[in-house]
Amino acid sequence: MRFSDVVKTQAPDLVVSKRHEAWLEHNSNPVYSDRALDFAATQLHQMPRKRKGTISASSLGSCVRKQQFEYLGMPQLPMDTKGAMKVQNGTFMHLRWQMEGLTEGWLDEAEVPVNVGHGLAGTMDGVLYNNAVLELKSINAHGFAGLVTFGPPKEHLVQMSAYLICSNRNKGVFIYENKDTQEYTEIVYERSELPVVDVLSLSRSVQTMIADQELEEPLNDCIDKKGWRYGSCPYRDRCLSIKKWGEVA
Repeated sequence: MRFSDVVKTQAPDLVVSKRHEAWLEHNSNPVYSDRALDFAATQLHQMPRKRKGTISASSLGSCVRKQQFEYLGMPQLPMDTKGAMKVQNGTFMHLRWQMEGLTEGWLDEAEVPVNVGHGLAGTMDGVLYNNAVLELKSINAHGFAGLVTFGPPKEHLVQMSAYLICSNRNKGVFIYENKDTQEYTEIVYERSELPVVDVLSLSRSVQTMIADQELEEPLNDCIDKKGWRYGSCPYRDRCLSIKKWGEVA
């Protein structure tokens, strides 16, 4: 199955939206459950997951060279102020939806770690009442408009596929929230509609390169030092000067 074939419009069998909107009608100034409040307190005190020695599900569809640096634990550049604020915005968008879901009941579990073979690891945003995997995404207005025409980006489909593989589940649900307007959309995928085979191939390929100490070439945009991937890469200060595996440190 080609990635271009895995484009899907909003599904008729939405599993979160109706309950979400009904809850908001009566909770515009929400009162959260004790479980949701305890979860939030735990998350706000939590240290970031250590990614060294694993292939991250959220990175699998992105630059292979970056994945190799993450696997080896190469130090990262600190974020600038704008980047840090973007991360915080995404963190609190996730937390808001998760706290609501735990309070209303459409979310069974939040921040669920997975590390079950295939060299993949990650943390699912949640598991829904129907055993589907939940993935929350904060996105700008331009990206949100593109969802209507093209569906989720390839990287997001790869990420969801990896979570379904690692957790042995058969349905994935994306919630995309427009960070400029708070408009949102829900998109539901069955496992058969996702590039699961491609994900297993990608994972094996990255693992083989790591085992053979073969360093992937930089992306063309990065060679030209342009584009958002280069601008946001935490390894951009050293990546282009590294020519072989033994130079990664």
